[in-house]
Amino acid sequence: MAKNLGGAIIDLLESERVELRTAAATVLAAVGKGDKAVEEALTSRLADADAVVRGIALAAVAEMGVAGISAKLVPLVRGDDEALAERAAALLAQQGAAAEATLRKEVASGEIAARRVMAQLLLRRGSTPAVEAVLDQLADAEFGEQALQLVRADLDKPDAADKLVGIVEKSASARASEAGKALAKTWAKAQAAAAPEKAARGAKAKGKPGAAAPVAGDPMRDPDVARGTAELGALLRLIGYLAKPSTQAMLLGYTEDDQPRPIRLAAIAGLRRIVASSEAKGTEKVVEALIELADGTDPAVAQAAVDTLRGARIPDSLAKPFAGLAKSKNAMAQKLAMERMPAGGGASAIKALVEALGGEDPSARDAASRGLAKAPEAVLPVTRALLATKEEQVARRYAGVLRSHRGNVSTTAIDELVARVREHVDLHFKGKATADQIVLERVLAELVADLAPSKHVELLFDRAKRLRKQGKAVEAFGSLKPLLRSHADLDAAVDDDQRFFLALLGLEAAGEGLIRTTNTSDPVFAQFSRLAASGYPVAKQLAREKDISDEALYALGFRLIESRDGSNEELGAELLQGIIDERPRSKLAKAAKNKLKLTGHSDDE
Repeated sequence: MAKNLGGAIIDLLESERVELRTAAATVLAAVGKGDKAVEEALTSRLADADAVVRGIALAAVAEMGVAGISAKLVPLVRGDDEALAERAAALLAQQGAAAEATLRKEVASGEIAARRVMAQLLLRRGSTPAVEAVLDQLADAEFGEQALQLVRADLDKPDAADKLVGIVEKSASARASEAGKALAKTWAKAQAAAAPEKAARGAKAKGKPGAAAPVAGDPMRDPDVARGTAELGALLRLIGYLAKPSTQAMLLGYTEDDQPRPIRLAAIAGLRRIVASSEAKGTEKVVEALIELADGTDPAVAQAAVDTLRGARIPDSLAKPFAGLAKSKNAMAQKLAMERMPAGGGASAIKALVEALGGEDPSARDAASRGLAKAPEAVLPVTRALLATKEEQVARRYAGVLRSHRGNVSTTAIDELVARVREHVDLHFKGKATADQIVLERVLAELVADLAPSKHVELLFDRAKRLRKQGKAVEAFGSLKPLLRSHADLDAAVDDDQRFFLALLGLEAAGEGLIRTTNTSDPVFAQFSRLAASGYPVAKQLAREKDISDEALYALGFRLIESRDGSNEELGAELLQGIIDERPRSKLAKAAKNKLKLTGHSDDE
């Protein structure tokens, strides 16, 4: 570039007219690479009043690889033009070590969004001074929490450098020690200052009948205490995030009653990852302390302890103390214990869960249901609670828990359920059962059907036999109809004698009307056909049944012959022949002979 022309164009960057500055910046950006004067001139335009000029200048210095301009880029990062701020941040990242000093200085003040970007750039640098500069922000009331989250996010990255972990661990531990000592002093001082206020309020309350209870002075209003707790709290949470078992004693110490509440909460939160580790060892004292805190009087601390215990591994040695939270006055601790009932929780814990499941609190009921569903030792207590209740909805809750243990319900529990169903059935047949008892019988019978199908079948057949004795064949057959819904279930549930009884009831219920049916897959046909095919003496057994009329036998035989199925026809012919043999001169015998002749089953030539 000619020297005079280049100087003239550079001078135009100082023009009051925006269009001239824009044109000059555009020309210089295109032809001025390698010219120090041009680079300096364009760098100066990073602070131009016009956003377009600033953008052209920024793109130019980035393209030219101009170094040492970190201080000029920071104002753009802090600016309200998001696009320019993003590009300036990218260029800052390219400035390398030269930008670090500027970032360390600037990250401590200004708008939160810009500080966040600078903190990210410092963490990306990863040097000890850079990381320390970010940790310095933890005590900041506005930016401290975001700084903490940025550090944690970098620690979570799959490629997080061991160097970063080492810097954070060493620095955070040292800082926590110093911050703890400083806070102890300011806390004691603030408490002492608050004591007169507490005493004065107490005296004032005593001097006025009906006055409100005295309110203690709040040391947390002290600015030094507030700043100290913010810093130490963030450090404790950060230390806990590293999940180093070696730090648990230190964190546990900060959960004591004499610590400010925010510090106790932070320390409890810091323990969360340590006690949740699958390889957590030596955490018994920590978990024991958390159990005590969860049952404590400070609601905020108790809730924090509950939240930390929620993901903790509960050592076997602490199963009973943990289960004891099921009786806690703290509803959330109670719910947690119910949901996470560990093996070995003991009979008292199971009892508490059973009582909660039968109670009025929906939240406690849900938690108790989940806890009992995980505890095999709860089966018998829940069974007995079910048998003791007189309320349908409560019974259904207990039944739901027992269904969750399907396949693992003890014989004792099954026998007790079956015995109670029989008692209800007895009352029902004697006409002494109330409406509520009838409903409970249904709940229990459905449960037995799910848990022990063979026992349920026995109950159904017992009921059907009693109904038949009362002359209620139709009702008896109806009570067994559920068994006919699935051939597979029926085949697995009944033996041949029960199958014959089922078919017999169907025959009694249908009577001679069976002759008019056209459905050869009717349950009556199907059962008799199955029995005949297996070699069961159907005809002989039917002949012994005095309650079966000849008309019903004729109807059955007639329809079996009409089925055009070989085995069915054979049985049908045998039944009709039986009528002929027993009552040879009756009208039915004559009809039977005619049917046998017509179908080719007669022995007569």
